[in-house]
Amino acid sequence: MSTVSVPRPLTIFDTSLRDGEQAPGNAMSLQQKLRIARELEALGVNTIEAGFPAASDNDLAAVQAIAEAVRDSRICAFARASRTDIEAAARAVEKAQASQIEILGVASEIHLRHKRQITREQALEEIESAVELARRAGFDDICVAPEDATRAEPEFLGAMCAAAARAGATMILIPDTVGCLLPGRVPALIETVRSHVPAAVKVAMHAHDDLGLAVANTLAAIEAGIDEIQVTLCGIGERAGNCALEEVVAALAAHPAHFNRSTTIDSRRIYAACRLLVETLQLPIARGKAVIGENAFATAAGIHQAAIIRNPQTYEFLEPDMFGAERRMVISRHSGRHALKAKIEAFGLAPTPGLIESIYRELTASAEPVCSDSTLRSLVLRNTAEAAAPL
Repeated sequence: MSTVSVPRPLTIFDTSLRDGEQAPGNAMSLQQKLRIARELEALGVNTIEAGFPAASDNDLAAVQAIAEAVRDSRICAFARASRTDIEAAARAVEKAQASQIEILGVASEIHLRHKRQITREQALEEIESAVELARRAGFDDICVAPEDATRAEPEFLGAMCAAAARAGATMILIPDTVGCLLPGRVPALIETVRSHVPAAVKVAMHAHDDLGLAVANTLAAIEAGIDEIQVTLCGIGERAGNCALEEVVAALAAHPAHFNRSTTIDSRRIYAACRLLVETLQLPIARGKAVIGENAFATAAGIHQAAIIRNPQTYEFLEPDMFGAERRMVISRHSGRHALKAKIEAFGLAPTPGLIESIYRELTASAEPVCSDSTLRSLVLRNTAEAAAPL
């Protein structure tokens, strides 16, 4: 007799308001950040990274406002491994229902030499001292992020994770800072971290999309048993962006038996959350963007439309209403008679064979790429009137 295992929880950490907001063109006002934070809370995000309090007074004020307003999600403040940053983070989240600090370490040789100009020993001492300071500042949820972990030597990465755990870190984040990671390398990387920390210390993944692999790397991390993933709405973030929340959630929903993981995300709110971000940032989104693009659940080709009318699963692997989106049957010169008939019926009009044929010939001869609903309705009414006119 086969048994079905209970899905293991996967927590979702959203960094749209920190990593996403610091990308060029993505700056938001305090009120805009509050609206996005409340939407993330309603979406079911476990942890919201509200910002980098030490960066400016505006950042500090925004994190404080979000920490006070949001009750159902944990609020995370970003900090470098310095006293001033950690103290600013503590002030920023003191009114939060639940809080976390994410402390940046230095993992790769190129960052040690050319960014920070410190030795490995100094980097280990720095992260250990920073975690201890965060504990004294009142944090009991401390995430350490060894920056550029995917280009670090495994031995040193392991040593940094061990030092952070000894000092009291509760989570280790694996940042693919420059987006160089390949999915096949993910399991060994996670194993490197896990082998250097106690079982109680959780491991998280933060993927960038420079090679277009942020989602693939994140899904590989989920398959390898990661505890938490860091994502952003619409995949916004530095350079090519971060892992897109909506794409990972779609993959988990589409393949539940494969991943066997559960989240607290209400997928039906995804489309609305992404549209809010798009409108807030005036963000250009590719028409073919997965899940949230204008064409994600739209068809214009007649052979596809005819099949979808009979059964949407013929050309839709994902159901649009799973994400709060809608199916769109777009009429174009590529559309067929089945789609025309369905559209005309949706207008509450009678699609006679002669009417359909007349409009079909007109559309196929048109130079316009798309026929809007209002234009199609006008065509129907005009052709109907002409057919009814006395000779």
